[in-house]
Amino acid sequence: MRKSCFWRLLPALLLIAGTTWMPLFAQPTVPSSVPPTATPRPVAAPVDTTPLAYTLPQSPERLEPEDDTLPNYHFRIYNPARQQRVDYGNLGNLGSAVRPLFFETMPRRGFDVGVHTFDLYNLRPDDLRFYRNARSYSDVFFSQGQTQQDGMLQARLARTFAGGTTFSMDYRTINNLGQFRSQRTKHLALAFGVWVPLGKRYEGFLIFAKNINRQQDNGGIVTDTVFGGDQFQGPIAAPIRLPDARATTRLADQTLQLTQHLRFLGGSDSSSHRRALRATHTFAWQQQQFKFYDQDLQGDAAFFAGPFLTDTRGLRHFIDLDRIDNSLGLSTFKEKQAGRPSDVLTVGVMHSYFHLRQEPRDSAFSNLFLTGKLAITPSDKFAFVAQGALGVLSNLGEYQLRGDLTLGLGRVGVLRGSLLSQRYPSGLLFNQLYVSKRQVWQNNFEKPVENTISGAYALPLIGFEVMGRAHFVSNYLYYDQNALPQQTTAPVQVAQLLVTENLRFGRFHFDNTVALQQSNRLDEVLRLPQWFSRNSLYYAGRIFKKRMYLTIGADFRINSEFRPDAYQPLSWQFHLQDSFTQKPYPALDVFAAFKVQSFRFFFRYENVASLVDKTRVYYQTAYHPQPFGAIRLGIAWRFMDSNLPEVGATPAPPGVDGTRPTDGAPRQRF
Repeated sequence: MRKSCFWRLLPALLLIAGTTWMPLFAQPTVPSSVPPTATPRPVAAPVDTTPLAYTLPQSPERLEPEDDTLPNYHFRIYNPARQQRVDYGNLGNLGSAVRPLFFETMPRRGFDVGVHTFDLYNLRPDDLRFYRNARSYSDVFFSQGQTQQDGMLQARLARTFAGGTTFSMDYRTINNLGQFRSQRTKHLALAFGVWVPLGKRYEGFLIFAKNINRQQDNGGIVTDTVFGGDQFQGPIAAPIRLPDARATTRLADQTLQLTQHLRFLGGSDSSSHRRALRATHTFAWQQQQFKFYDQDLQGDAAFFAGPFLTDTRGLRHFIDLDRIDNSLGLSTFKEKQAGRPSDVLTVGVMHSYFHLRQEPRDSAFSNLFLTGKLAITPSDKFAFVAQGALGVLSNLGEYQLRGDLTLGLGRVGVLRGSLLSQRYPSGLLFNQLYVSKRQVWQNNFEKPVENTISGAYALPLIGFEVMGRAHFVSNYLYYDQNALPQQTTAPVQVAQLLVTENLRFGRFHFDNTVALQQSNRLDEVLRLPQWFSRNSLYYAGRIFKKRMYLTIGADFRINSEFRPDAYQPLSWQFHLQDSFTQKPYPALDVFAAFKVQSFRFFFRYENVASLVDKTRVYYQTAYHPQPFGAIRLGIAWRFMDSNLPEVGATPAPPGVDGTRPTDGAPRQRF
């Protein structure tokens, strides 16, 4: 794959820039009235001890706590596909295409291309965190596998300048060669922006986000009978189903977004307890490109035999989409304390314009939805949030309704409930596909209707939680054994139960998650595990005079027998297959992780079972084995640098002390 020097050097440039420039912004200046020979009196700078919190561009009135820094499961499980409550299935290597193994209905509204196999690795403007804190903040994570071509980097930086302007950046890269031939993944995700308050009533968020997902597609291995033999030279020698080694996927998108908030009533100081009336406008311009290509077909032709083989000289699937979103909303809310509004009511409208170029066709169209939101959150013990969208004009008949309820029962526990109901058009790739400018299929499917209801009870005192969820889907869409789109005529029903119990015996912990699911179409269109178990047994405690927090133990996963889907790289879709069934496989990892202040480190040896038996292979996707045993390392370091002058420093003039307001309004620390 082609290397981009700019993106490879970006982390180093940002680190140099932060080291060089940030002290300059924080450096206090000497007032002109002080003679050069005068000795300033030492001034003790106040210490910012506030918990770290962030806000999101669409809801600056609400603060959320930053993630913990313990060396916990989320830290040591670096792979996004395994950080879910139940593992997503992938193609066997870090950064590869994924799909949920525990059935999900994702919120969808309006036109959609229908490609979501790389969503876990991407960043969106609305998810960029902005920190209301008087200190510079940075959090860096790096993980390394067996080789230098097996690494991932995550960096989050934030800085608040004098006057209140806040800069924030989130940067992620994945570079994984994989254990088998021609399965390399190389992703980049970047989002950065500024939060600018002007006066007491206006604040704007200007954000740029860019995602590039690149994957070499090998089609999987031909056979796994070669594993463990005397003549076997390792996974790299296993024959693959796309032997020409030229099949490549590249998905890219970039978004420029401006979100503006203007308060008509209610000031920015929440201590007044006045009800606020605010208008919000969001403009977003997004460019998306979806591309698969395989040139000069020779050995690869057999893989695409059938409707996809439109030209033996080479295959190309290309989609280019320009999208412009404009949304306008009017909100009213009341803050009884900073960052915690007791209620929010929002009504608005959203218009989206699309210019689609799907070789060889061009088209332009629009979506229009009326939107609304009601949130009632008077305390930590009660929260109700409902939001909806109703399609009009060409989107007539489409809708989305979401609701979440949380009821705290004190020491007795917490009750939660949620509802998702939606009707939306089928994705572009379900309706039409062109390969090398030739039409492969043209469909006119009915719009799916999805209803999901769930309820949960949690008792945090003993680490217990149970959740039940039911899905009802009409006009369900899927891809069959030939990777062709199909739609069911009978409804699909899925019932799920997920139980979590975290036991503790002194310093020894036994964390358990068990998931069950059953469907009326489980053996037909939904071929997913009926049960899944994830268990962690480890020691956790402070050592070395309580200066180091250590966790050491093992993570274990196993699921029921099931028939995993195959993957078609040309359309970026998972589809049914009838070739083989995956038996239960004991996936065992051993680990050690520790924390010293804000520095964290982990060591893992993954898939210990492969040390005992190399002939047995585990598949989450047909023909794509999970990797054999390997070592993995990871480090993370969080920095909180004060923007305030240190003790003994020259006093700064008014307005250069690192706090947000400079317009005479009362200064607040968050």
